Amino acid sequence: MRHHHRIRCWFVCCLLIGSLWPLQGQAIEPIASSPPILNEKDLAAYKQKGRGTLAGQVFLGSLSGKAITQAGIPVHLIPVNSYTRYWFDRNVRTTGCISNDDPTANDGLMSRQQADCARDGLAQFLTEKRLLPYLRTTRANPTGHFWFMKIPAGRYYLVSLIEGGGGAHQDERASGIAWLTIDLEAGEKAINLVVTNCRSSLC
Repeated sequence: MRHHHRIRCWFVCCLLIGSLWPLQGQAIEPIASSPPILNEKDLAAYKQKGRGTLAGQVFLGSLSGKAITQAGIPVHLIPVNSYTRYWFDRNVRTTGCISNDDPTANDGLMSRQQADCARDGLAQFLTEKRLLPYLRTTRANPTGHFWFMKIPAGRYYLVSLIEGGGGAHQDERASGIAWLTIDLEAGEKAINLVVTNCRSSLC
């Protein structure tokens, strides 16, 4: 009798597990995320002139320890909100231009083809007309130094695509995205900022 009772309990347990299995399968399916709607009200404060200053150096850190700079490259100051964060997370922080199987992915440097992909993604973002009043761009000097003046308080991304120069060494021709996230207080002077490929030890 006990033997039959055990068999019956085992059968009931199997039925319960079987009925729960489809629910478990549905729970682990990834949910597709869509880009948030651009709400310009979130960015209104960034359109005004402020009293803050941002200054620093933009460069790539190579495996050999050299700082790779490029004269005249654009450095973009991008306000953080849900719309820009979505773009940043998918195109800068974990860019789709670099495969996880790529052996160079850990150093934050790119091949020429990957740099072309990153440039296209950045250019497409910068052509969003509704964003233009809130974005600021400057250019780095030959040593990679840059300055932003009259900046309102807020949270920002600093982003720059460095595509290397024409030097003789491979390091001098390296490409990659340099970036930094910063919170700026009203009237703050944030200087000596390091904007680099944030897979390096400097981030």
